Amino acid sequence: GGGSKLLSLDKQDLSDWLVSLGGAAAGLFSVTPKLDGCAIALEYSLGQLTAAWTRSGADAMHVLPLVGNVAHTLAAPISAQIRGELYGLDGRQSTPAAALRRKVPSGAGLSFLAFEVMQSNTSHVTQLVAMERWGLHTPPHRLCSAAELEGHHQAWRRGHLWADLPTDGVVAVVDDGQRRQRLGVTTVAPRYALAMKR
Repeated sequence: GGGSKLLSLDKQDLSDWLVSLGGAAAGLFSVTPKLDGCAIALEYSLGQLTAAWTRSGADAMHVLPLVGNVAHTLAAPISAQIRGELYGLDGRQSTPAAALRRKVPSGAGLSFLAFEVMQSNTSHVTQLVAMERWGLHTPPHRLCSAAELEGHHQAWRRGHLWADLPTDGVVAVVDDGQRRQRLGVTTVAPRYALAMKR
């Protein structure tokens, strides 16, 4: 299996990261929950789910179609690769990993949220709205300026933000697609996204 590579997220100091963004730091950021699960890519061909794989490139098609909220058919005949997170409703990171290894596959106790349309230049929030329209489940999000990022992180740490999801942080992403493209990626992580943990 495996098409596009799923990258990890950088975990550096927020102020250092903002400096590294240069002019892009003046724009807007989308903030989403960082789920404690397994990164998964889904591939849809003309609206039909045709492939699923993990960060290591292992095939995940034996499990993903069995997960209750994974769309088998999109509401539009879109061909796209979607990056998302498979997570256990019990909040344990071992749950999705164990489900992917099980001899008899089952989607019980699992859920999936779609975070990104891979190789897309549209704004991140536009992607989230589009995926929702296609029938995918997407995470809650906030759109904010650089100055507001720390506040969202603190609200999450106090348990006031997305407490109903199994999170281990929040993710800040440069919202503008052109700016994301210019910032690019390192061998392991996108330069335009930051995981803010405890």
